[in-house]
Amino acid sequence: MADPRKELADIIVPAAPAVVTPAGNGLLLWVAVGLVCVACVALLAWLWHRRRPARTLHAIAAAAAQQRDTPSALAARLDAWARTRFRLARVDAACSPPGLEPDAWSGWAKTLAQLRFAPPQSGGFDMLAALCRTARAWSRHA
Repeated sequence: MADPRKELADIIVPAAPAVVTPAGNGLLLWVAVGLVCVACVALLAWLWHRRRPARTLHAIAAAAAQQRDTPSALAARLDAWARTRFRLARVDAACSPPGLEPDAWSGWAKTLAQLRFAPPQSGGFDMLAALCRTARAWSRHA
């Protein structure tokens, strides 16, 4: 005679369904996730690198506002920023970068040279802050 526990076991406790795993899709998924991660890291690095001139200009403006350094030293940093940002050999009042108004550039460059090489003035930090504001506006449009 048949054992009722064995005969009724599948009815009372059904067997678990068979698990089907596709044979190569797991690896393909991990490769895709890895490529997306690499692309995200590359995008973040590119964005960080692209914003570096703006961060440098902001640091110069903040140092001028807090009067952390001498006006001539900050003017030298601003000169280096302008040469790098506009790809110039030197900041010259006679040669404005493409896309900027020559008269505005001339005045800006003369003020910068005065801050760099002339004896310290009483309003040097205010003049530097104004130069940084102008450079920030040029940086956005050039």
